Amino acid sequence: MGARTARCGITLTSLPDKRRAGLLPLCTFLALGWAFVVMWLTVALFALWEWPVWRILIGLSSITFGVLLTLFGVSVVRDSKREYVLELTESEVVLTVIDRYAKKKTTQMLLIDDVTYAEYYPYADSSAIIFHTNYALMEVPLWPMGARGRDVVDFAEGRGVHVINVQSDESIPA
Repeated sequence: MGARTARCGITLTSLPDKRRAGLLPLCTFLALGWAFVVMWLTVALFALWEWPVWRILIGLSSITFGVLLTLFGVSVVRDSKREYVLELTESEVVLTVIDRYAKKKTTQMLLIDDVTYAEYYPYADSSAIIFHTNYALMEVPLWPMGARGRDVVDFAEGRGVHVINVQSDESIPA
């Protein structure tokens, strides 16, 4: 029986869509936005019979705002339907994105030894880390992983990757 080496690593899976940061405020914003669209369309239809130009302007601006809200809502739904699985081992970083909305699965892999540096964006609603190599960039969204996203930064630093926090005064290498 041969000797087996233990693999050191972590695997993180994104939180379910209903537990992700910012989903409730975004849905609240969308509902409030649609309430305003309905209200202003009602104003355009009923209250401004004497001023047809104003009725047209208010109606068109309300419809435009409704289209923008629809596009934003589709974007929120698409983001909520993506599942991220990140595997970090002593030698590689593997990111798998499962997009249930588009019914696609993509995988990207980098070798840890090839990573020259990483940019860390610690903002709560858009936290991410970008691994830089000579041949590729890998952007890993950490915001859907909740509080466990910081583990990725700690693991990368523990493997000798130079992690630059963009909030610090440290410059990004050219």
